[in-house]
Amino acid sequence: MDNLIKRRYPEDSGEIQPRQTLDSGTPPIRQISTDAPLRWLVLGWKDLWRAPAGLVHGLLVAAFGLGILWLTWGQPWLTMALISGFLLVGPALAVGVNELARHLEHGDQGNPGIGQSFRALPALGSSLWLFAAMLAAMFLIWTGYMALWIGVMNVGVLGQPGSLGELLGTMLSTTRGIVSLIGVVVAGAALAVAAFALSVVTVPAMLDRHAGVVDAMAISLKALSRNPIPMLVWAAWITALFGLSVLTALIALIVVFPWIGFAMWHGYREMVVQDEDPKTSESATS
Repeated sequence: MDNLIKRRYPEDSGEIQPRQTLDSGTPPIRQISTDAPLRWLVLGWKDLWRAPAGLVHGLLVAAFGLGILWLTWGQPWLTMALISGFLLVGPALAVGVNELARHLEHGDQGNPGIGQSFRALPALGSSLWLFAAMLAAMFLIWTGYMALWIGVMNVGVLGQPGSLGELLGTMLSTTRGIVSLIGVVVAGAALAVAAFALSVVTVPAMLDRHAGVVDAMAISLKALSRNPIPMLVWAAWITALFGLSVLTALIALIVVFPWIGFAMWHGYREMVVQDEDPKTSESATS
């Protein structure tokens, strides 16, 4: 009979497994000041001209965006949804620029070329594709939601497909329209915050620490939780620079995209303590 009784409690404290938290298996994170993002941009700007191959990545992203503009020119709301989705998938697209930044940091002789930036793709393997697939899923959710919302508003409010000005004017003139517009803004903001939280230093962590996608995203979440205000400032800088690019019909993305990518690497380096880093100052928390 005794053999049939299963023990449900530990015999000693050594059998008790520690509770898994965000700190488990992730490096310490330094607390940074609110002016740190501006410092990253300054350093990133210098790196951009040390490794001008990053401009090729900017050119590819800008060309893709211009293709979207051309295909959706007659549907401004759909254009807005697709273009804003760039902010969701941008971190995955910046892997090549991050690799250039890593190369510059190591001090290898000569400026890294475009070939160097693509060497990270096979090295990261499935982790990068899983991360890209997650961001792409968020992008599809956002664009699908916007397409559905546009259709409902056009048919339900105007009775026929309307222009951007007509639809916006109608929404702002009715309570239902204002509530609907607020709902879209809140939904978009929530999705953007989720994407930002999961990707703020994910790709640099994959490149530098060879972390899997889950561990790398955990580092991003930890960085955000330790530095919420500086990360809000960083997100505002990214949004402002992207908005500037939109005002130039995305031409400015040729420079802005790699610039942000280089700055992202410096943000990772400043926040995430390296394994061999002897500094265990009070500014770093485990």
